[in-house]
Amino acid sequence: MLELEESAVKLGSNVSTKEEAIFEVGKILVDGGYIQEKYIESILGREEVANTYLGNGICIPHGLQENRNLILKTGIAVLQVPAGVEWKENEKATLIVAIAAKTDEHIQILAQLTNLLSDEKEAKKLSKTKNINDILKALNSEKKEVNEKKEEFETKETLTFPGYAGFHARPASAFVDVANGYKSEVRLNFEEKSANGKSIASILKLGLTGGSSFSISTKGEDEKQALKALCKAVRDGLKEGADENIQKAVSKRNYLGNKLEGVPAAPGMAIGPVVILNEDEIQLKKEGQDAHSEREKLRKALEKAIFELNQWLHQKHEKVDKKRMDIFIAHLGLLKDPELQNKALKAIEDNISASYTWWQIISKEIEELSSLSDTRLSQRANDMKDIGKRVLKHLDPQAIKSTKIQLKIPSILVSLDMTPSETSQLDKSKVLALVTAKGGSTSHTAILARSMGIPSIAGVGEEVLNISSKQAIADGDSGILVYEPQTKDLDLAEQLQKEAQGQKEAEYKARFKPAVTLDKHRVEVVANIANADAALEAINEGAEGVGLVRTEFLFLERNSAPNENEQFQAYKKMVQHMNGLPLIIRTLDIGGDKEVPYLNLPKEDNPFLGIRGIRLCLQNIELFKEQLRAIYQASKYGPIKIMFPMVGLLEEFRQGAKIAEEVRLELGVEPIDIGMMIEVPSAVIMAEHFAKEVDFFSIGTNDLTQYVLSMDRGHQGLAKQADALHPAVLNMIKMTCDVAKKHGKMVGVCGNLAANPLAAKILTGLGVDELSVTATAVANIKETIRTSSFKQCQELAEKALVQETAAAVRALGE
Repeated sequence: MLELEESAVKLGSNVSTKEEAIFEVGKILVDGGYIQEKYIESILGREEVANTYLGNGICIPHGLQENRNLILKTGIAVLQVPAGVEWKENEKATLIVAIAAKTDEHIQILAQLTNLLSDEKEAKKLSKTKNINDILKALNSEKKEVNEKKEEFETKETLTFPGYAGFHARPASAFVDVANGYKSEVRLNFEEKSANGKSIASILKLGLTGGSSFSISTKGEDEKQALKALCKAVRDGLKEGADENIQKAVSKRNYLGNKLEGVPAAPGMAIGPVVILNEDEIQLKKEGQDAHSEREKLRKALEKAIFELNQWLHQKHEKVDKKRMDIFIAHLGLLKDPELQNKALKAIEDNISASYTWWQIISKEIEELSSLSDTRLSQRANDMKDIGKRVLKHLDPQAIKSTKIQLKIPSILVSLDMTPSETSQLDKSKVLALVTAKGGSTSHTAILARSMGIPSIAGVGEEVLNISSKQAIADGDSGILVYEPQTKDLDLAEQLQKEAQGQKEAEYKARFKPAVTLDKHRVEVVANIANADAALEAINEGAEGVGLVRTEFLFLERNSAPNENEQFQAYKKMVQHMNGLPLIIRTLDIGGDKEVPYLNLPKEDNPFLGIRGIRLCLQNIELFKEQLRAIYQASKYGPIKIMFPMVGLLEEFRQGAKIAEEVRLELGVEPIDIGMMIEVPSAVIMAEHFAKEVDFFSIGTNDLTQYVLSMDRGHQGLAKQADALHPAVLNMIKMTCDVAKKHGKMVGVCGNLAANPLAAKILTGLGVDELSVTATAVANIKETIRTSSFKQCQELAEKALVQETAAAVRALGE
């Protein structure tokens, strides 16, 4: 067991600044042979990422995870500053406990520090003592109360956390979701720490990293079943996977101008003006009503925040990539966390506002997470801040004073840090790059920047907030911000930009070429759109038509339904932009995850199994006819096809087609093709019958996946498992394609799956004729098809169909 050595303790220091304290305690570690001197800079850098002050005058400075190679052996050093040194605003540190952790041997001393946090008298005594033995005894002795606080049930199992990431927000969310499926109590024990296995916030504070040994124990009527399921979930990686590859820094580029170095967070190069974004100010009113009234305010605010985020998740599932969805599904889990909620509710006192108490609790959670030695886990403090602000705005709309500015021209954004919500709302057309003083490459903000294609640098340090530059270089590859670039710097950056764009430009230049495989098999690549402007963009991006017009977006975020003329003008504009290329318009797909208040639809216990898609249209005939009239009128201006969504029964399609024909005859226009979406298992099973009556099929893999696997795609614990590349889903697609081919009917795929290069090849091999993707993915998917042979695609599809899991299918592309 690690022991704090007498030589590693210095009493009575009179340093006056945090930096001086870090250098002095760092020198103790250097002299003791624990670290290389360069590691002191890493300790300073870690402080820029997150403040390490714990409370009661205690702080635990430690270095960045990526610099562990500078640690010679695990060690602890203590610097006592009786007068105190300001470590964070209004908080002075008197005991600076520096950690050089090569392994987890320091955990016992950290456990003792936790005891000191709850013993203000003891901490104060150690801050003034002149006897080194007092500090050695306090930090080296194994106090019994640590083990007494540790709770472990008889039904238990010890296992090792797989991978490298450990229990951060997303896997913790998945674990809790499994745990909540059982009645038994669940405890996690890691070294001397114990956590409630049904609380995300509690699990996060374990600081459990990948490869660490820990135990799960359960107690209750279904304890054995619960333990088995939880252990399996952990061994399976809690669906975290290894798809989030952290960008490796390139060799540091030799820029000549003034620069600041941080951590490469998202690749890419940007050149442009710097705009500083100030932090939102939190202004809280402490005075409140009686405790009961304030608790009710907090309960309602939590309900509103949960409902708001839940709605966003369901409405955006087709427009937002999987990584972004996973992050906010984890946020939903945090908002619902019973331990966090109860902690805040119990803390409310008479005459103290709920908003003040809530933010105090959130701030404490942020501090505890920030103090974790693992960088990836400590960066989850920003997620806590995000959900804290979500609730706060419902408690007191005036509490958050936004100081953000609107960007007038494309710029490099610089800020202290950004929450995932703030990052997700960035306008990519105006944000050239994102640079933050805090954070790191594993933060959710960095993950979002990568998924959005925004170059990003993290952990640059707070001095970046003081720079002023009309022209700067943000090098996301090497993590360098050059804020006063010289001519040679700009030349280098521009050259690197050109090289990086080379491959994309080659792809883009070939975007109008058809997607024909090496052995001459043709696949149509079209686009999914929601409005007329998107139709024009799709054509410019190389789309050979539109495979899906999501007409529901004409109906959302308004107080009344669009009238016939408004719809007609929208569809007419779309078809005119297509300039003769085909356009498939899906009739109104409302219900399930898309709510429209003015339609006064009844609340349903199972909305995904209720009145949605074609069912809703058939129950609102006039609304349906109005849309059909608008579509038929627009068909006079170019080739349009009609597609009915969520068809599960043959009679549903027949009734919809009958109404459409009545409208057509009423208007006296030419017939147009009418097809249907394949989104439910019954449609696949009955495809043989449908094929005799429909003009085409279009497979919606988003919904088909959730119905085949019986998994709500927006469910916080199941979203990662609801994988459209699951063999069960692929076999459904195969069945549909076989029937379509037999009857000479076209079959397309318009779900998110079509935009995945591996999936595009598998779908082509299964017999899909048309891939409908987002406009920006058209060039890439075309190139994927052009560089493959149909025979290879068929062989890949055959292999995929016989795999046991979605992960095994994805592995075929490695």
